[in-house]
Formats: sequence, C-alpha cells, structure tokens
Amino acid sequence: MFADKEFLTMPETLLVAVAGILVVIAELALITVLILGISKIMRSIESKLSGTSEEAPEAAAPVAVPAATPVAPAPAVAPVAYAPGRVQLVDVDEPTAAVVMALVSNQTGIPLERLWFKSIKGKTELKDVDERTAATIMAIVSKESGIPLDRLNFKSIRKVEE
Repeated sequence: MFADKEFLTMPETLLVAVAGILVVIAELALITVLILGISKIMRSIESKLSGTSEEAPEAAAPVAVPAATPVAPAPAVAPVAYAPGRVQLVDVDEPTAAVVMALVSNQTGIPLERLWFKSIKGKTELKDVDERTAATIMAIVSKESGIPLDRLNFKSIRKVEE
C-alpha cells in the first residue's frame, strides 16, 4: 500500500503506527493463550501422574471432641532459629506440632510432603474462655477482617464483663 511512496503524510504515518501496535497486541494475546493452554495441559498431566485431581477434596467427616477432654499445657520450648527444611516451634512441643501438621494435611487434602511449615506457634492465653469459644472467636475475626488465620497472632483472649 505504501511501498511505492517515498514519503508518508502524517495520517499515513499514524495508520502505520496503529497497525504496528495492533499487531504487537495480537501477538501478545496469542502468546498468553498458548501459555495458559500449555499450563493447563501440564497441570492435567501432573495430576494424573500423582493420582490426585484438581477438584476440591471432599469434606472430611468432623472429628468428635469430647466436651470434658482435659488438655495438659504443653511444655514451653525455646524458639529455634529458622533453617530451610526445619519448622520453628514457638511454645509448642514436637508431638503437638506433628499432630497439627498431620491435621492440616488431612483437612486440605494436600500430601504432607508437599506442605511447607515455616513455624508453628502455640499458647494463646485464655482467661475465663473455653477453647471452643476461643476457636470460634478466632475464626470470626479471620473471616470478618479478611486476614487468613495463619497470618493472625492472638496473644490472649479473655472474657470482658459488661
């Protein structure tokens, strides 16, 4: 169209520039579609090889907790400096941390070897509040604030008389 012209007018120059921009945008869109397609195919192959599906795992049956279960306080454990592959335990003993990790793996449906725990903190001080009420309060605060429960740190929960 413009190959036989030696000089282009301003409108012709703008037309060439707009055409070039549209070609670049079309190429980027095509690359995006290809990457998304390849990613989906790879996830499908990976899930077939690992034997898991991409769908959400079925809800596990709720665990019955007796109402009068005595809970012995966990012995205080000094925090350990973080090292890759090692979980930092703060105010929680190793058997309790192992139970927490197993429960998280079971409830999420993610194999334990694919989870990475940086630290496990325990010992929220409860004053005139039972554990079930404290857990409910923590869940409500997490939901209403939009902050994931693992990002919240509760130092103490106490009942306030009106």
